[in-house]
Amino acid sequence: MEFVVSIEDKKYEISELVTKVSYRDVLNDGCSKLEFSYINDDLMIKNGSAIRFKYGDHDVFSGYAFKHRRDKGKAINVTAYDQLRYCKAKDTIKVDGDTVTTLTQKMCNYLQLDHGSLTDSGYVLATGIHYDKTWLDIVYSGIEDTLYYKGKKYALRDEFGMITLRDVEDLRIRLILGDESLAYDFSYEKSIDNEFYNRIKLVSENETSGKLDRYEVEDSDSISAYGLLQYYEKLDKNANASQTKKMADQLLSLYNNEAESLSLKCLGDTRIRAGVSFIGLIDDIGLSQRLIVKQATHDFLPTHTMNLEVLKYD
Repeated sequence: MEFVVSIEDKKYEISELVTKVSYRDVLNDGCSKLEFSYINDDLMIKNGSAIRFKYGDHDVFSGYAFKHRRDKGKAINVTAYDQLRYCKAKDTIKVDGDTVTTLTQKMCNYLQLDHGSLTDSGYVLATGIHYDKTWLDIVYSGIEDTLYYKGKKYALRDEFGMITLRDVEDLRIRLILGDESLAYDFSYEKSIDNEFYNRIKLVSENETSGKLDRYEVEDSDSISAYGLLQYYEKLDKNANASQTKKMADQLLSLYNNEAESLSLKCLGDTRIRAGVSFIGLIDDIGLSQRLIVKQATHDFLPTHTMNLEVLKYD
């Protein structure tokens, strides 16, 4: 384990002082977080201090301290976030001829953040001016629209000090988790209670006719089995008919499935973070397929373990 802290241009290697380390990463839901505790009365980490954490040969986290606290005990507790924390800045943001890729580059340039590989998403987003929104709001919205219209999913993340945009297809790894393979516990649930829809209804105002254009698609077998559960959304005026039909079909494909939630408790593997996918094998629930990590929490001391929330990889 290597733990380096930069305080006022001086670097300190504090691995032997650290007593607790936890790393949390969520797919397309803000910055990753590192929480750790150390014991040293003479070294006080300040907010804004740079933090770099490696485990074995793997770069785990690079970011900045945002909180530090202590009590009567000797332990000092620090919370650090990666660069995406700064992307919570609100502004007036114009989208004009942009893809998620160019938006991410604009965000990094404007906020003076370092970026690495930005995969070309290839889908041009709707033109618009967004007020009082964070940069993350706009980029994540663009990722969702790209998924609806193109059927491709992307992960925005900080990779050891470099903001990247990755096609999740490129984040597959050769790993099996499950029965007799690193996992020692699991929790599984199926539900139609949230984000399950078997009819999609999209409407937009037609300025020429003065009426609402309606686009509907449904699955009659699903309605017969579960009852009618409808998704409704009002789109921009004069929405493109062919794109709207494609969006409705994509939404039905995405939402007309029983929601399955699966969490795993496993021995740690530093390659696992949000967006990564692997093979899951659990006989008790008939699972034998690729899974994508929605959320990963790693605890490194005294032994490396991880709690994962995963989704089936479609």
